[in-house]
Amino acid sequence: MVDMKKMKNKIVALWIIVFALSSLQVFAQREPSEFTIFGGGGLSFFGYQAPVEKVSSIGYHGDIGVGFTGFVSRMCGFHVGAGFGLLNVKARVGNLKNLTPGKIDDNDYPFDLHASLLGYSEVHKTLFVSVPLLFQFQTKQNQYRGSGKSFYAMSGVKLLMLFNTTCDTRVANLYNAAYYPEFDNWAATQKFAGLGTFDGITGSEKFGVALLPMFTFETGIKWNLKAGLLLYTGVYFDCALTDPTKKNRTPVSELNTTESSLSLLALYKKSSVMDLGIKLRLAFYKSNTNNSYKKKSPQKTPCNYTY
Repeated sequence: MVDMKKMKNKIVALWIIVFALSSLQVFAQREPSEFTIFGGGGLSFFGYQAPVEKVSSIGYHGDIGVGFTGFVSRMCGFHVGAGFGLLNVKARVGNLKNLTPGKIDDNDYPFDLHASLLGYSEVHKTLFVSVPLLFQFQTKQNQYRGSGKSFYAMSGVKLLMLFNTTCDTRVANLYNAAYYPEFDNWAATQKFAGLGTFDGITGSEKFGVALLPMFTFETGIKWNLKAGLLLYTGVYFDCALTDPTKKNRTPVSELNTTESSLSLLALYKKSSVMDLGIKLRLAFYKSNTNNSYKKKSPQKTPCNYTY
């Protein structure tokens, strides 16, 4: 069955891209436009709102792509592009103890499940296609004349399409014990039911295609290398606007060895992907003959002779 909400979001995103491209075509007729080739990369993290301590994450990412910038004035413009990249982040959790009361076993007896984890880690790997929609501001007005440099800043939204996403998990030690209040008794040796001590548990899970919007900010220096050629050198920060792991989590109380694989833990109320890195852009531009970026030649004044 088709998910109408997801279909609606995809249609809205497509219309935004079409509108941005149409707008840039109009802008490019009035001011110099730039075609860019970019590459970048850096560190990636998960931002947690976690009820447990000792939650950490670190990884890397990188992407390459092309873009187009149309300027509405000498200092302001809009940028749209397309890129391809990869993301690899590893998250670690220290010791964790969790109590889930009121569970029911196969014989309809209520029990409280005590779960203890030691050395939990998960590695997220994904490929993505990105479409940035950014506003650009630059400081120097005569940057297209001769050599020189100017400062620039870009901000907006990047729409990422995630695919080929996997999550590999590992638990150094898992201990599950069930307490039955009705009998005042513990059960912790029935490994066939996921109770007891288990070492070195691993699992892997693949996710489907997903859309992830991210806020992005980039700033740096714009170098005028020669006529028609510019170089952007900058740093950037990206932050996901939605939680890409929310629907794939499994509560701690549900983790046991009877499952085919371990999934994401419900350790945190919310998580978001954050990127910090360096970006290089090589920009090619061509000034229109009727705009003010082209240096005007001096006007000759007629000489008046008196006889």
